[in-house]
Amino acid sequence: MAEISPIKYSKELQKQLFPDNSFYKKAVQETGIADTVSKVERPYQGSIGKGKSGEPASLPLQVNVAKDDSDNYTTTLVYAPPIAVDLPGEFALNYNKRQTKQMQQASIINTRCADIAAVNWGPTTATNILKTSGAARASNVIKAAGGVIGNRKAVTKADMIKVHNLITRMNISGLQGQLWGLVTADFYSDLLALAEFTDYEKTGQASKLAEGVLGRIMGFNIMVRSTDEQHTGLVYSTAYAKNAIDASVLTNDCPGNLFWHDKMTASAEGMLKTSVNLNAPGYLGATIIESWVRFGAAHARYDQKGIVALLEENA
Repeated sequence: MAEISPIKYSKELQKQLFPDNSFYKKAVQETGIADTVSKVERPYQGSIGKGKSGEPASLPLQVNVAKDDSDNYTTTLVYAPPIAVDLPGEFALNYNKRQTKQMQQASIINTRCADIAAVNWGPTTATNILKTSGAARASNVIKAAGGVIGNRKAVTKADMIKVHNLITRMNISGLQGQLWGLVTADFYSDLLALAEFTDYEKTGQASKLAEGVLGRIMGFNIMVRSTDEQHTGLVYSTAYAKNAIDASVLTNDCPGNLFWHDKMTASAEGMLKTSVNLNAPGYLGATIIESWVRFGAAHARYDQKGIVALLEENA
């Protein structure tokens, strides 16, 4: 007679790992948008001229007509693949399978929203795109054909000064809010090698660590994000062309690191919706779970002020 081997189910579930997606909350947010909202309209102030001093040459003064303008960005449906949770599997395990699968779907959707924000926030204006200039070092970014893309130039103090100088000259210093940086793990390692870089582990500011902020340099709160391909989600070609969200990484592509003022980026996010279909017909009593949300992200201004990309240049 065959001996029955008992099985012990651990209470600890090894969850799927996801990148840190918290960066896309650092923006002008439109929350709670309805499922039917496909576009967000944004008004812009028109110029009324520069201030003048001294006695006017003649009276009455010339009157400028106050004209404002508007721009918009679109939202898209973001969803996770529907899944079936079978009842036998639910009863046999020591954890709530339905709840964990719903959380997994939410994380998948959150990651996709962050991917959209990383790409859409990346500047396309050539003057807003800079490249690193340091010594050659290895990159861990995975290319489409397998393996990594090869050596890239490390970031230097001079590169960070250029980023800070450029974003300061955009006249955003008077705005309330903060400066942020989203960098690759390789880029962050470069920053750790700079003597001027101070991390929060040394200063004891644990609250910043809890927010996903790994350090602060030259006024930028630095956050690290690493997708499955080991980049932030933002990649450019050598010709400053921004890769689409699902584009494969090519050998000569440059991983993008994003720096921005949180009033110069925008996002719109609806309520996460979940449909739970108990005892779904045709699935032998399984529960079908679907989740979706409406999301969009864009530059807050059409002139792309307050946003800079620093690319890891080919070495």
